[in-house]
Amino acid sequence: MRHQMGRRSAEKLWERWHLVRTYGGATAEQRASLRRRRLMESGLELFSSRGYAHTSISAVLRHAGLKDRYFAESFSSLDDLMAALMRDIYEEQITRCAEAIGTDQPLRDRARNMIDVIVGLPLEDPRKGRVKLAESLGAGPLTARERRLGLQRMSGLVDSLLREGLHDPRIDTATLSVAVVGAVSEMLLSWFNGVLDISRKELVDQGLLLFEAITEHASATSRE
Repeated sequence: MRHQMGRRSAEKLWERWHLVRTYGGATAEQRASLRRRRLMESGLELFSSRGYAHTSISAVLRHAGLKDRYFAESFSSLDDLMAALMRDIYEEQITRCAEAIGTDQPLRDRARNMIDVIVGLPLEDPRKGRVKLAESLGAGPLTARERRLGLQRMSGLVDSLLREGLHDPRIDTATLSVAVVGAVSEMLLSWFNGVLDISRKELVDQGLLLFEAITEHASATSRE
């Protein structure tokens, strides 16, 4: 009998705790997650339109329609918010690039598809393009770390392609992949800012020429 009474008491306590934790059909964790997403969406909008240097925490909160105390619930600083945005942007890019090269198409076609994904994402959402290519450069160490990690992961994908076409042990494909990613990133930044007056197709073509120039020259060198 005592065991049954103890069990009923525990069940009632659980029900009360669950009622406290749930409000408006959402748990506390779900509401916190929704607030985080609202802050991130506001950060994306303001960083891309006003610029990171001209955006404050209070401006992000006003745009998101949230009270002051809710920023610290999800982020420690604006840099932390920007870092979270960069993490999401790179995750989307890397996922789609991995899909682009994970086919049975010839190496050249897969390399081109990957470059086309990289070029196309800033066009699909210019806000993400502005944040990733320009505004993130003026943020702090947390964002810088996410940029490094994102570029490392991108270099890893390029490295996997280079290793398919280059088999000379003297060639360090990891180093060449960093060079390719860095060069394409700079080309994309100049194009996005209007410095390069070329079409998307032309930019993709130039990126592919760079990839082929490295692989063909390295292959020729290895045969000498």
